[in-house]
Amino acid sequence: MKKVYIKLNEKYKSFDEGFETELEGDLIILSGINGSGKSQFLNILYGKEINISFLGIPPKDILSDIKIDGANITSLNIEYITHKNNLIVAEVVKASSTTINSSIDQAYNYYKNYNRAREDKSYRGSWEQLKKVLGDLYVPDSINISEDIFRNKLRDRKFIWKQDDVFSDIIGELFYNHASDIAKGQQNAGKIDGPAFNPLTLGKAPWAELNELFEKLKLEYRFKDNFEINHGELTETPLLFQIDDEGKIIKEEYRELKNLSDGEKTIISLCFNSLKRIDNEDKKILLLDEFDAVLNPSLIESFFIVIKKYYLEKGIIVILTTHSPATIALAPENTSYYEVYKKNIYPNRILQINKEEYSELKKVNKQFYDKIDDQAGRIKELEAHVESEKDILVITEGKTDWKYILKALEYFHSKEEFLEIKSNYFYRYGTENDVKEKICNTTEINELSDTKLRAYLESLSKTRNIDVNNFKIRIGIFDSDNNSITVINEKEKNIFSFKIEPNNISTEFLFSEDEIKTKIGGYRLFIGDEFHKDSKIHLTDSSLNLGGDNQNINKAGKKTIIESNVYNRESANLALPKEKFAQSIFNKEIQISDKSWENFRHIFENISRCLPIIKENEG
Repeated sequence: MKKVYIKLNEKYKSFDEGFETELEGDLIILSGINGSGKSQFLNILYGKEINISFLGIPPKDILSDIKIDGANITSLNIEYITHKNNLIVAEVVKASSTTINSSIDQAYNYYKNYNRAREDKSYRGSWEQLKKVLGDLYVPDSINISEDIFRNKLRDRKFIWKQDDVFSDIIGELFYNHASDIAKGQQNAGKIDGPAFNPLTLGKAPWAELNELFEKLKLEYRFKDNFEINHGELTETPLLFQIDDEGKIIKEEYRELKNLSDGEKTIISLCFNSLKRIDNEDKKILLLDEFDAVLNPSLIESFFIVIKKYYLEKGIIVILTTHSPATIALAPENTSYYEVYKKNIYPNRILQINKEEYSELKKVNKQFYDKIDDQAGRIKELEAHVESEKDILVITEGKTDWKYILKALEYFHSKEEFLEIKSNYFYRYGTENDVKEKICNTTEINELSDTKLRAYLESLSKTRNIDVNNFKIRIGIFDSDNNSITVINEKEKNIFSFKIEPNNISTEFLFSEDEIKTKIGGYRLFIGDEFHKDSKIHLTDSSLNLGGDNQNINKAGKKTIIESNVYNRESANLALPKEKFAQSIFNKEIQISDKSWENFRHIFENISRCLPIIKENEG
């Protein structure tokens, strides 16, 4: 791993003169709270206050010494991309011989005006690269190279004069140069006794390079796979096209870069930038200031792929500042981590962190990334698809309700009632952990709500054909506290649903208030009318108050269940989650009266009324 030594030779904002530190690693991530000085530190590393250049203000020089493994480097060896301009992606233009000649004209004018080139820092990178291209022909403070030799030298090396803006467009020029070389090769091969020509000898075309990168990053855009020269210019402007399911370009759907999402712009701009550096190996450090700010986990993985291929594998150190836990968690194993602190908290400012400190963060974010990366599975989860081969399936809107109803069914079965309704008719769903731990014999992983159950029943209604009479029956049970939910009943399609009674209650209110308020391990469910509507203080125990978000606070004074954010004077939450209450009912930890179980009778009467339909269809 490389070592980067930094010493500040003047005071710069919150960093004092004489500040020095050393970072070790090839990929280094700096984190810290807002205002800790991360961006200031990158400016010190770069030796220029780059974070004001996006305003059109020339960057201010900062006196600092930077070394890599003991060797001095300057800002010419460093590339800096800040989050303030990482969304600026110049549209690709159709380059021509005129474009290339204009670039060489600019370079020659700067060569003839050496002092101007030395003073105009916006072209300093191109000026240094120009001197390398000219090699031994270049003599400082002298104009000793003829214009013809100068131009031929630059043209042979495909040199492009540009500002030190990493997002200035030269993709068009790169495409033009490669297409021009192909055209010249084909032209020479067509001459009498001309040499055979194989385009592969020119190396991979830049459009092919980008398309392969886009494919690897799972970006759904491509350039065309071939570009030609006619009358000294590209025959068409390089455009990005949407691709279909087979990876083929949809010619009618081209995308302007400005219309891409912020995350896509960020990754594509980095792809373009990496292509520009293929022949420019003088960069030693890449600084990225919160470059990941608009990236979701899938694009963060793409981000690290580009970083590894085009920078780390070329020996370029990458230093990234971030506020994103996902970036920290999804970083490669060989990443070095540092945290930046305010001067009054930690005078040395920067502290190295063992990656094990982030192990739990990595695990959680990886699980989340894997979940959303599986888009088909994620859609299935979010749309709450219910899959079952059972002939009869009863589905409740919440995972607590089926636990209550199954216990009520046991009560009626003990009285030899509703024996036609089997306990295995019920859809026993919950979280992955519920299934893993077999909580209340949960068998299916799902997350339903009243709207999701309604959407599921509607989807069945739309897809079932009434000419087919062998439908499996589906029965939905809704609470009655949501007046916006309407039930669906289609006998021809074996789709039924109903709301519990009486109106405007959740299933918990089928139990008595004393049963609802039973304490489990010192916690209990609360009812909104236990609290004063305005003060949110408990009516009989002033040591309790209702907190949380507006949705929870607004339950005060209403007949509704409260399962969170009921605090005592020590700020301890004494509310019991409904799921814990339901598990206690299921496991018979709460004594329920016959009167309460009788409140469930109408549910089974409604279910029973659906069953003869099945028998007739099967008859």
